[in-house]
Amino acid sequence: MEYQESENPFGLIPVELRSLKKDSLFYRKPKAKNFYQKNHYNRKSQFNKTANFSCTNWETGGEIFLKPSTIVWID
Repeated sequence: MEYQESENPFGLIPVELRSLKKDSLFYRKPKAKNFYQKNHYNRKSQFNKTANFSCTNWETGGEIFLKPSTIVWID
C-alpha cells in the first residue's frame, strides 16, 4: 500500500491488525485523533460469516469489529 508522506505527518507505521497483541493501541488512519484498543477475537461461525477482532474506542466507548487483515497505524 503506497501512501504519501503528507498523509502521515506523525510518522506512524502501517501494520495488519492480526500482528498486534491483545490490548494494543492503534489508530485507524494516520491523521486520526482517537485511538482504539484491540480486544478479543471472534471466530467465524454459522451466524457470523467472517472472523473479526473487537476493538474499542477509548474516548467514546464505542465498539467496532475489524477484519484481521485491516491495515492500522501504530507509533
